[in-house]
Amino acid sequence: MRTLNEETLARIENYVKEYQQENGLSPSYRQIMHALHLQSLSGVQRYVLALERSNRITRTNLGNIEVPLRFKRGEVTQAPLVGQIACGQPTFAEENIEETFALPQALFGGGKLFLVRAMGNSMIGVGINQGDLIVLRSQNSAENGEIVCALVDGKTTLKRFYKKGKEIVLHPENPRMKDIVVNECEIQGVLVSCIKMY
Repeated sequence: MRTLNEETLARIENYVKEYQQENGLSPSYRQIMHALHLQSLSGVQRYVLALERSNRITRTNLGNIEVPLRFKRGEVTQAPLVGQIACGQPTFAEENIEETFALPQALFGGGKLFLVRAMGNSMIGVGINQGDLIVLRSQNSAENGEIVCALVDGKTTLKRFYKKGKEIVLHPENPRMKDIVVNECEIQGVLVSCIKMY
C-alpha cells in the first residue's frame, strides 16, 4: 500500500473545510483533484478515505464528503421590506419596496413573507416598539388572537385580531389605547416575528 503524503493530506482537508464554509456544501472528488492539481481521482479517493479513518472528515452512505451541520445552509425566503405600518391609529399604506432580505426558513417558516417597519406604540405590550422590523406571512385570513396587518378603510394597522359575532375587533396591546371595532377589514398578513432594532 502506498504511503500517503502528509502535506497533501493536510491540503485536501483544508481545501474541503474552506470549500464547505464558503459554499455550504462539499466539493466533489473531481473538484478537489483540479483545485489541488492532483493526478487522479483514485488518488483523491485514497486521501479522502484516510481523512475519514482518522476522523478528520466524514462521508455519506453514497461516499460523498459529509457537510458538517455548522456549514450547512438552510432554505431561505426572500422577503421585501415594504415600508411602515402603524402601531396606533391606521395610516395610509406606502408599499414601496425599500430592500429585500433573505430570511432562513428554519427560523421564520415558509410561505410568502414580507417585512414592515413598526411605527407608534400600540403594540408595546407584546414587545413591538417603534422602528422594529415586523415579519409577516402574507395571507387573507386569521384566527382569533393572532396579530395581523389589517387594511381598514384604505389604511393599514398592526393589531391583535378578534372576530366577535358580526364585528371585528382590532385590539392594541397598550392599555392606554382603545380597540378599533369595524364590520369588515382586509387581512394582509399575520405576524411571524419581530426583529428588534436598537
